[in-house]
Amino acid sequence: MDLIQKFENARKVLEFAKDCEGVSKVKLIETRDIVVDERVRFQCSHSGCREYGKRLMCPPFVPEMEEFKKVFSNYIFAVLIQVSGPSCDVLRLAKLLHEAVYKTEKKAFSLGFPFAAGLIGGPCSLCEKCPTGENAKCIKREKARPSMEAMGIDVIKTCKKVGMEIEFKEGEVTWTGLVLLD
Repeated sequence: MDLIQKFENARKVLEFAKDCEGVSKVKLIETRDIVVDERVRFQCSHSGCREYGKRLMCPPFVPEMEEFKKVFSNYIFAVLIQVSGPSCDVLRLAKLLHEAVYKTEKKAFSLGFPFAAGLIGGPCSLCEKCPTGENAKCIKREKARPSMEAMGIDVIKTCKKVGMEIEFKEGEVTWTGLVLLD
């Protein structure tokens, strides 16, 4: 597929994402605008994240940043997806984002992006308790996706860079995910 066709298909992916349940904002961006910073991953492991080591889609169970950077360099576009709402619905909103990312990734695949890859915001919340341990396996592997933060993506700076700033308002939460397009 040539670059013009990729762009047209990427716009179709964007339109699809807009219609996913709960989605409040979407934006097609170039991957060069995604900010990857080792400090984000460092915070996962050293700044008190309650999910570190407890979820298979979080560090230390996800690829190291160097591996992610190598893979990430092969992508051209990404669709940023946001879900916002009252903070009392934080878990439901996280699940809506997860579903939107998953469905958008599958749509991208069907439109000729064979390596489409979704990343959610925050820890995976598909299961109430994630199996961990030496031989643990994800029981929802088909839908489970690592978070942007686990891969070292600075969500706030990325959103600001592309004009999709996250507003922090009392009583509200915004979850941000993305789907990488090759």
